[in-house]
Amino acid sequence: MRWIPNALTLGNVASGMAAIWYLMFQNFEYATVAVVLAFVFDGLDGWAARKLGVSGELGVQLDSLADAITFGVVPGFMWMQLAMWMNTEYSWPALPVLGWAVTLASVYRLARFNSDMKDYPGFMGMPTPANTAFVLGLMYAADAELIPLHPAVYLVALAWSVYSLNARFEVASLKDCPILWSDRKFRVAWVAVSLTAFAFWGLAAMAVAVPLLPVVSALEKRFL
Repeated sequence: MRWIPNALTLGNVASGMAAIWYLMFQNFEYATVAVVLAFVFDGLDGWAARKLGVSGELGVQLDSLADAITFGVVPGFMWMQLAMWMNTEYSWPALPVLGWAVTLASVYRLARFNSDMKDYPGFMGMPTPANTAFVLGLMYAADAELIPLHPAVYLVALAWSVYSLNARFEVASLKDCPILWSDRKFRVAWVAVSLTAFAFWGLAAMAVAVPLLPVVSALEKRFL
């Protein structure tokens, strides 16, 4: 049974590779499916390891390596894709290369998590899967013309993405969810806002929902 969680983690890797392949050929829809599958595999491998009682150092390292591909390299390709969309109207040849900064920041975060943060009860800084969801939402928002596709907007969003990965603010997660329902009001409000945004904007809503997670944590720390 020890092989099951590792096989799920490798499914995460395969999904990340598929997402990169489809992004290279600008097949945005299939790339989205691959990223969603990566989220599923990333959630299932840890769950399976805990249920089967087979968690170990190999699984921890394999999971980080998988995340480096799926939630490090893939969002870097997404930022490059956004920049290439803009270069059809604006001539900024070096803009796509800046997307690599997200990959570098993601890999650094994963290494820092394994060495300094693995016993932390919640999340410090934006988790790499959430950051990937953020840029995926931006791509849908740009495609639907919900945000202006301009270099200034791109640079501000990219700077936030890079900074948030290794920032020192707390980010709400399932691991630190309050026990009492009365203490979950800010999270319930976040879910309500996210679902409302999703109803109107579809997957573009992730560009709004993800940056609100640190706000939820800040409100909980202040008022609960």
